[in-house]
Amino acid sequence: MTPYSTLPSRQFWKTGVTPFTSCTIEEIYSPKWPIEGLRIATAGSCFAQEIARALRDRKYNVLDVEPPPSGVSGKLANRFGFGLYSARHGNIYTSRHLLQLTREATGELEIQPQHYLWQKDGRFYDAFRPTVEPSGLPTSEEVVLQRRDHLSRFRSLLSQCDLFIFTLGLTEAWFHKATGLVYQTAPGVSAGKFSDDVHVFRNLTFVEILQDMLSFRNIARRMNPEMRFLLTVSPVPLTATAESRHVLVSTVRSKSTLRAVAGELSETFDDIDYFPSYELLSTPFLGEALFEQNKRTVQRAGVEAVMRSFFAAHEGVETKTKPEVFGTKTSEEVVCEDALLEAFAPQ
Repeated sequence: MTPYSTLPSRQFWKTGVTPFTSCTIEEIYSPKWPIEGLRIATAGSCFAQEIARALRDRKYNVLDVEPPPSGVSGKLANRFGFGLYSARHGNIYTSRHLLQLTREATGELEIQPQHYLWQKDGRFYDAFRPTVEPSGLPTSEEVVLQRRDHLSRFRSLLSQCDLFIFTLGLTEAWFHKATGLVYQTAPGVSAGKFSDDVHVFRNLTFVEILQDMLSFRNIARRMNPEMRFLLTVSPVPLTATAESRHVLVSTVRSKSTLRAVAGELSETFDDIDYFPSYELLSTPFLGEALFEQNKRTVQRAGVEAVMRSFFAAHEGVETKTKPEVFGTKTSEEVVCEDALLEAFAPQ
């Protein structure tokens, strides 16, 4: 007898992986709690759109606090940022962007319009979500009004949802030097104008991302003590890297860091779960490749396999009409958070 003699087959490589593909692999995910009946919010990088779509298709209660105008639907609505997530913020690639939006929406951070107004060809854009108005707006005043409305709606989302699903996407980000504000994309890509004197690139570290996510959790739970969190990591590789190295190396660095943060959080807190969509799509050991020829876009078959795994795991999980109340942060959690940050702080 050894410590491994009585372990289930899923815990051995020979029986847990080699006979399977990503379409048939079993017991890769054990939900911490049921999601049936919960009011769900979704946000994050582009892969989070697939999660939101799959939840809606299966009639889960996915919130939408920023719906499109009457008569606008489908691809046209999506083109203007409607219906992709639970609010019209577009892709949120980094933990810092999520925290910044949350702080601004809840009044902890005030950002002056001059710091988010971008221009292109005489049109005006919101620097923190430039793609939701593909052609921009005719005046800066309209951008300001839209942003105020968006912040109000995102604040209401945090107060309403029982489950916040967030897909971590990137560690690389572009910042405004003077204020430390983070952008969705690099200035000049969708709108605005890049300047070495004004903007700076940074690659967020494990500790910084961990701190961002802990801060986000604290703010969200102050507003809504019953909120739970489900984290995933996007399997989509980087389009490009601003680091002076091969994009493959930067991709692995980014995804590894995000996966480590997600694991640390989910293994530490009962109200944070992790679903291994990244593992299902990014490991080379699960059979036929599930990416398109560009080796970046996930095939539809891959997305469907991941979603089947997620919902199959939730079948038979005892449902509740209302989630267990986690309440305010306990003294044990405070100690746990402090220990986490101290353990991984740079020496």
